[in-house]
Amino acid sequence: MDKAKRVADDLRKCADILRGLADLLTETEDAKASTEGPEKPVEAPAKESKASAAAASLAKEKPIALEDVRAIAAKIARAGGTEQVKALIEKHGADKLSAVPPEQYGALLKELEGIGNGT
Repeated sequence: MDKAKRVADDLRKCADILRGLADLLTETEDAKASTEGPEKPVEAPAKESKASAAAASLAKEKPIALEDVRAIAAKIARAGGTEQVKALIEKHGADKLSAVPPEQYGALLKELEGIGNGT
């Protein structure tokens, strides 16, 4: 019976991860549909260090937009950090990325960069 409970718990964790990925994909598609211009080709999942480098360059170049945070969060999620991304979103008082207040984007981006660096 103990093994069945562990399998059930593992399946629940998988379901939570899949829900988080589905939410990120939905938000990414919604953002892509709302922006104008030609579609950019989808890049292969970046290594975690590339995600943190991108976060740092975005923070220095221009005001932080939801799309900037979403791009970094999606890269980290694809690299296996879905649960960490979800926890950070919840830490900022939201149930999904688009519900995070814009004034918290900078702090969230720095925390995402910490995940990307493996810290």
